[in-house]
Amino acid sequence: MPSSNDRGGRSSQKTLQLCAQVQDALSYALGDSSDPVLLDLSVEFVEPISGGHLLVSVVDSHGHGLLAALDALDRARGYLRSSVAEHIHRSKAPQLSFTLVPPEVCDD
Repeated sequence: MPSSNDRGGRSSQKTLQLCAQVQDALSYALGDSSDPVLLDLSVEFVEPISGGHLLVSVVDSHGHGLLAALDALDRARGYLRSSVAEHIHRSKAPQLSFTLVPPEVCDD
């Protein structure tokens, strides 16, 4: 049974579409970065946290470490958010939070 904010599945479908678009945009942005840590990160998945806020799970397959990866993402937050805004063609880009997923979790 759809929730009251689901409107028969349309809202959740739009949210899933937005998450996929954000994942694509971030994947391109990380690949275009000049930061060697960001170049080694890959976006595993994007999920909604609340209204205009998304949680981006990234994998550091080169072992830079949690602090180095999150620090690089934090330094690039504005660049990444503007890249998302351009890619999804919206005037207001969603807020992004990042979490690091261990590579072994993604090897299934």
